Amino acid sequence: MYNRDRFNLGNEIRNIIRNAVDTRDFRGLNHDIRNMVNRALNEAGITVKRDSFKDIPPDPQGMKDQRKEEYRAAYEQPKKQEELQKKENIKPAKVAVPVGQVSGMLQLVLGIIGTVLFGFVGFLFALAGLLIANSAFLYIFLFGLLPCTAGSLVVAFNGSSIRQRLKRFQVYMKKMDGRSYILIKDLSVATGKSEKFIVKDLQKMIAKGMFPEGHIDDKKTCFMLNNEVFRQYLLLKESMKMKEIEENEKRSKESIQHESMDPAVRKAIEEGRSYVKRIREANYAIQNVEISRKLDKLEEVTEKIFDYVETRPHKLPEIRKFVGYFLPTTLKLLDAYRELDSQSVQGKNISSAKAEIEQSLDTINTAFDNLLDGLFEEIAMDISTDISVLETMFAQEGLTRNKKSPKNENEG
Repeated sequence: MYNRDRFNLGNEIRNIIRNAVDTRDFRGLNHDIRNMVNRALNEAGITVKRDSFKDIPPDPQGMKDQRKEEYRAAYEQPKKQEELQKKENIKPAKVAVPVGQVSGMLQLVLGIIGTVLFGFVGFLFALAGLLIANSAFLYIFLFGLLPCTAGSLVVAFNGSSIRQRLKRFQVYMKKMDGRSYILIKDLSVATGKSEKFIVKDLQKMIAKGMFPEGHIDDKKTCFMLNNEVFRQYLLLKESMKMKEIEENEKRSKESIQHESMDPAVRKAIEEGRSYVKRIREANYAIQNVEISRKLDKLEEVTEKIFDYVETRPHKLPEIRKFVGYFLPTTLKLLDAYRELDSQSVQGKNISSAKAEIEQSLDTINTAFDNLLDGLFEEIAMDISTDISVLETMFAQEGLTRNKKSPKNENEG
């Protein structure tokens, strides 16, 4: 029954999103998503505060990790720059410049004219030299008019090449449709050129200043239009390295405990961490700093929950529904966000649905925090009891009374 409910919940979310995308009718989608999350919360049996669907501002005190501070800076920096530019009346730097519009046309026209002119005159001189057997005409043709004709052909070819590059530039910009990044394979499909050609073409455009802030990722799979997106990419890349190191350390630690761990506990934790891994992969695929921040927090809290249950297996029943409902639902919501984000036209309803999913992540994070806090309730009670016992013992031994100083005794 439990597995069937979980399966149905995932299918309902997927069907709602796909139906909205297929019919292009996104009205009420955000309301449906909210109901799905609320239902998942209720079925998981975890209490969440009533106002947890409101936009929860990030807690700066809780952001001790340097990587998260960098995420926040990357998210807020464009706004600060925009405000500064407005104050100083400075125009923002252009991220796309159609270099060669004038020079390309000029070279093409002059090259064609030169080729026709020098070619025709050269033909006449060559013909005259042959007919009247005058070597002077042939010398003029071979060492004057022929090189000029060849040079004109080169100029015309270069102008044509520039014009073709400009056409591809326009295709790239149209395909990006206002976005700051795009996959190389998408540009390959749009132009009919190979991905290898697209990469070289973009590199030439970057070198010529057509994309002053353009960057291509290390794997040559994604083109980024500005420095800010590239900075976010570097942060995510560094984050992946750090997580890989942490995972290797955890793996070595877990391998030691693996044999002695209860099979039921091991299975639940492995299942949960497999979901977290898929959520992390979705996190890397979504180019949204704010969502990355929320998913980083989700992953951090989730790992703490699993670490806690590893050391206290008797707490396993308290996280079964957490693993069975919350993590799969979170993954479904992220898949839905990616599908909505891939739509070429980002209308009001799509934006509203994406915002609702972001707020749903706040709700899920709050639920995870509550669950983790609940797991530590037993420890908190034990600590409180120990402190009370210590205070009682100190009082019985007279160690908590303030001793009078010699000065006070003399005054008495």
